[in-house]
Amino acid sequence: MEHVNHIVLDGTTNVRDLSWPFTTARQPGTRRIFRSACLDRLSAHGRRAFCELRVGLVIDLRGKQEAAAAPQLEGTIRVHLPIEPTVVAQLLQLQAAGTLSAGAAVGVMEDTYRDYIVNHTEIFTGIFHHMIKAKHQPVLFHCAAGKDRTGVAAALILTALGVAPSIIMQDYLLSNQFYRSPNPGTTDIPDDVREAILKVRPSYLEAAFAAMLEGWGGPDQYLEKALGVAARERQAIREAMT
Repeated sequence: MEHVNHIVLDGTTNVRDLSWPFTTARQPGTRRIFRSACLDRLSAHGRRAFCELRVGLVIDLRGKQEAAAAPQLEGTIRVHLPIEPTVVAQLLQLQAAGTLSAGAAVGVMEDTYRDYIVNHTEIFTGIFHHMIKAKHQPVLFHCAAGKDRTGVAAALILTALGVAPSIIMQDYLLSNQFYRSPNPGTTDIPDDVREAILKVRPSYLEAAFAAMLEGWGGPDQYLEKALGVAARERQAIREAMT
């Protein structure tokens, strides 16, 4: 049975409504936050379905080269907040050194998630700023696959909305169900390494939350001290997005 939050847009993947965890009774018209993989290859049908979501703001978290072909979708404002990709380059270095393994790839992914938290605070601050500024317009944010950079952003948004950690993890892990790689089998990276980077694992998101705890005292303190998202901003996000 199709998951209630999954949305089919022809030409992309991993499209989901993020609104469900913090609504007690689902009501028509409450869809205000969406997450997805990149939108570059939407078909004509996919574009029509996208328009039906009434998204007013698209936040693109891909790096500069990744986003070079980003479309301007009708009726939307596009904001580019780049987090440059690093995982593949690190894996190739390990491969060249003869130390590439599935365990090493998992370590790279966990370190990458910690890096998102520690070294990209301005990006996440920007996401919250633009969400509040969007008022009641639905917002969609995405990266390339909609699972790593997007996954951390989603976790922070849900944390700001007061969603329980167990539901945040549940939402995060749905990428394993709904993400489809557009180029399966086109790399010489071993299958177990490939799976480590194409799937999400609890330890990846846990590494991000561990970085918040180590550096700031926890996710709530990270939101306030690192991102400037205190009680007033959290309320503004709740009002705008629900």
